[in-house]
Amino acid sequence: MTSTESLARTLADQPFLSAIPTASLRRLAAHVQTQDYPPDHVLFREGGTADRFFLLRQGLVRLDIEVPGRGPVSIETLAADAALGCSWLFAPFEWKLSAITVKRTKVLVFDAAVLRTLMAADPVLGYELMRRFASVMYDRLQVTRLRLSQETADVPTAGVAGPWAGRRTTVPAWN
Repeated sequence: MTSTESLARTLADQPFLSAIPTASLRRLAAHVQTQDYPPDHVLFREGGTADRFFLLRQGLVRLDIEVPGRGPVSIETLAADAALGCSWLFAPFEWKLSAITVKRTKVLVFDAAVLRTLMAADPVLGYELMRRFASVMYDRLQVTRLRLSQETADVPTAGVAGPWAGRRTTVPAWN
């Protein structure tokens, strides 16, 4: 089995990519890298160039936003199977959050420019990925909306939409 075939099987096992046609997965597999990061590693920083997309295989990643006068505020923690990073889809391709590993984390990393090219060249893949990214963005918006409606309590995340949104740990309170 070639490395690309092995990676295609790994991709097929990711909930975010479930039911993507095998030919499309093979094209994606030719352009994915596996990475292993230690705790407290910055995957990307708010305001930086959004040039990658991540699928979490193991570990935890904290999403932070910079709040003037307060510094970084943790808004969500993502666990295995989560899709991470949508800012690469929209110009000016700038991260809107920071992502920091909480513990040792294994990810699949896609180059954003290559992924946009593959999506444009393969309309089925492009549609399927955009549909899934829209679900992830909707899910994250709902978590944020629920959090804002609560004054001090943590917001439970069970039952939030999207089978490919990934498992969460807790959603920390704003204060």
